[in-house]
Amino acid sequence: MNKAIIIKESDNVAVCLKPFLKGESIEVDSITLVFKEDVPQGHKVAIAHISKGENIIKYGYPIGSAKADIEV
Repeated sequence: MNKAIIIKESDNVAVCLKPFLKGESIEVDSITLVFKEDVPQGHKVAIAHISKGENIIKYGYPIGSAKADIEV
């Protein structure tokens, strides 16, 4: 079962399909994610560095812009 999903290839976030605890790690489409804090189910996590002001892409479309740099 997938633990997180990238909806479109062009997305820069993945959606968590279950909650994760700080320190857990998973692999999503060959990208290793290590959680730096607890993350609830349904939350988005960066799968690439997102710079302050850069669009956050989900469903292949911008859904907002980063208010600060976001690390993977």
